Amino acid sequence: MFFVRIRNYESRLSWVQRISPFCRLKVSRYGRLNLDYNIQIEAGSDIQVHENGVLHIGSRTYMNRYCMISVQNAVSIGDNCMFGPGVKIFDNNHCFSAQSGVSSELKTAPISIGNNCWIASDVVLLKGTVVGNNCVIGAGCVISGNIPDGTLVTQKKELQLKKIIDRV
Repeated sequence: MFFVRIRNYESRLSWVQRISPFCRLKVSRYGRLNLDYNIQIEAGSDIQVHENGVLHIGSRTYMNRYCMISVQNAVSIGDNCMFGPGVKIFDNNHCFSAQSGVSSELKTAPISIGNNCWIASDVVLLKGTVVGNNCVIGAGCVISGNIPDGTLVTQKKELQLKKIIDRV
């Protein structure tokens, strides 16, 4: 493990990482990034740790292509996790109202993902989410809230099939 200090922030990184040169990794002033041993992040991924945010990624975690993590508060990912392509993690969202619309002010809440989790393709994890250990989150799910240890989460989406009727 070694520490890196760049422009007023300090990050803890282990020596062995496999981070694609074609991913974006941005840590703002006072943000902290902690990467444990043997993490792999594929091309097209976008990881942003904003002011005072803290991101921890556990050992042997794999992020497939085009994953995005936006940290304003805190995101913690356990050991031995796998992320499918296009996973999005946001510990923040914009405040809004009917009178003034969307503002630049943010609401935040930490996100925690346990050990040995599989987060399948195109999953979105929203602020305040806690995923327990040994969980599988199925493709396309939008998650907010607590997911207990050892849970398989799927989202029921029904296909509607209709006969095409030629119209003249």
